[in-house]
Amino acid sequence: MIGADVNTMKIIDAVWEKRNLGVSCLELHFDNSDNADDVRKELSSLSLKEYNVARVPSSNTEVCRVIRESGFEFIEAAITLTHDLKSISVRKGLEKLCESCSCAPMDDSDVEYMEAQIDKGIFATDRISVDPRFGKELSARRYKLWMRDLITQGNIPMKVMVKGTPVGFFISRERSPKVYDGVLAGVYSEFEGTGMGYCVQYQGLVRTKELGAKKYIGHISGNNVPVGKIVLSLGFGLDEIEYIFIKHN
Repeated sequence: MIGADVNTMKIIDAVWEKRNLGVSCLELHFDNSDNADDVRKELSSLSLKEYNVARVPSSNTEVCRVIRESGFEFIEAAITLTHDLKSISVRKGLEKLCESCSCAPMDDSDVEYMEAQIDKGIFATDRISVDPRFGKELSARRYKLWMRDLITQGNIPMKVMVKGTPVGFFISRERSPKVYDGVLAGVYSEFEGTGMGYCVQYQGLVRTKELGAKKYIGHISGNNVPVGKIVLSLGFGLDEIEYIFIKHN
């Protein structure tokens, strides 16, 4: 990753997206201390790539306006949530479902099955899937490559099962001592709309708590309201919302 700081705006040459999406990519990360005048000045002299992504805190409305004025379009709200793992609440009526589900580390055949499920389009609401320039096929490729990278780095993907049948997966990594990041989770296509998404998220929390964690960080897209409802019902608290803007050249 190549990065530089201009004021507080962080500029990242996202070289990995050339492999994932076939285009050069620049990521611009802002925080609440960035002001509109500085951002406008920096953007006017910045050499953009083929694909450009700006991440702005939802509360920095002035910078959001400047980003839109510069030709970027809104595509997604990226929501970060946290859970203290002290008590995992279960929605009334779903207790038996949670009792029937379990998780286990994936083997090679499980990973192959997961990749086949990703190819079926189980991730359909993220900013790559909904972007007409990319679409679901490239989104699936990107997720598979991302998962392979995580596994190569030593993170263990977990399959979630209900009465022994795989219904989905999750993968998390330790960000700092006793703090885990729930990087990615998904429900397999034949179980979408059956409540198994609840099992996947629930098992992610249970597994992390078993590892001795004191904090679990979750990530969802604002485009995916059903998952948002699940994680909030499990006791996650809202931590941060970033607005994601994109621009193609």
